[in-house]
Amino acid sequence: MLTDDAVRLAAHCGPVPPSGKVAWLRSRLITAIYAGWLGPGDTLPGARDLAQALDVSRGTVDAAYTQLAVEGFVDQRPRRRPSVVGVPGSRPRIAQPPESAAPPPSPGVPDPSLFPHRAWSAASRRALSALTSEDLGYPDPAGHPRLRAGLADWLRRTRGVSATAETIHVTAGIAHAMALLAEVLGMPAWAVERPGSPGSTHMMRQLVQVREVPIDDAGLIPDEIPDESGVVLVTPTRQYPTGLLMPAERRRSLVEVCSAAGRWIVEDDWDSHLSPPGVPAAIQALAPETVILLGSLSKSLAPGLRLGWIVAPPEVADRLRELRRRTDLGVSVIVQLTAAELIESGGLDRHLRRARAEYERRRARLAAAVRSYGDIIGIPGGVHAFVATTSPGPLVDEMTRIGVPAAMVDDERYPGAVISVAAFTGRG
Repeated sequence: MLTDDAVRLAAHCGPVPPSGKVAWLRSRLITAIYAGWLGPGDTLPGARDLAQALDVSRGTVDAAYTQLAVEGFVDQRPRRRPSVVGVPGSRPRIAQPPESAAPPPSPGVPDPSLFPHRAWSAASRRALSALTSEDLGYPDPAGHPRLRAGLADWLRRTRGVSATAETIHVTAGIAHAMALLAEVLGMPAWAVERPGSPGSTHMMRQLVQVREVPIDDAGLIPDEIPDESGVVLVTPTRQYPTGLLMPAERRRSLVEVCSAAGRWIVEDDWDSHLSPPGVPAAIQALAPETVILLGSLSKSLAPGLRLGWIVAPPEVADRLRELRRRTDLGVSVIVQLTAAELIESGGLDRHLRRARAEYERRRARLAAAVRSYGDIIGIPGGVHAFVATTSPGPLVDEMTRIGVPAAMVDDERYPGAVISVAAFTGRG
């Protein structure tokens, strides 16, 4: 009597050809295995049953089973029905479409609609038309000389920085810059602000030992820096998240304490170009041999450009260049030269004036909208604002509801919420 397994398999195989029956049956069984209709561990019908269901000789089925066993598709043993092994060998795994690893929307991102598309396109065309054969080779790992010279002049003019083309190192943003410095400075412990940037603190924890130092209304407290800290990371112009400005007295105190202890100061000048005119010059101007300045175009233009810089003493700049030469060989020359054109033409300054004015208007609307929760503290400007409140949860929920990125700050001295000014159009 025929088994159900034999009948089903025969129906799946289809009509039997008049000749080449062994090759046909082998092919049909292999197709069933590849398609998953027959899976690993499945038992095949006995040769006699399948031959009867197909109306072929038992010898035909035995020959097909034997060939499949030799090829590794089935396991054939005495006094047992053959079982499917699977596809022999190792098949390449079909990759699934990767999920994006980009960070979720955050309060520290500029409004992409303000990006100066026309000015950037014009600068890109000019940069491309002026490309030389040398520009198309491997770049200087420290950055294209033209961009470094342009940045040195621009930073001297806008931030009072003591810089030359030789002391500037071009990076793929501030996060990249901090990773490079962790390697080059070789200090096992870094002091960071509390509260501070969650992203920076999290990243530095992967690279060094992190020591959190409390802030007050004047910024990081120098006397609280642990003795073992070889580097102090600060955001003095607009402290993140509070937006507080470090006054001149505290700046001098920080430099004196760190110089006496032989510590580096890493100044994250992350969005000072969006601050109102008249903010103090960078701390780097006070002590260019002690302070290393970081900056980028992430807040002023767009984080997707992945373009930033380090202003460092000559010996640190030399180490950075050597590290890059041994590792990644630098940033896209096309992006660098486009940025250089934008700086030299005045296009970047014009964009910053427009963006600053727009963010000031949005900040004023935001202040009015959140007044029932708390007050915005810190200096004006930039892409985010800090609302001081002991109950930030409802405020964050309200902002999230209208599509404005916001995050709670859980700190005993400065509880509150960071809210995106860039995303607050006032039309939610």
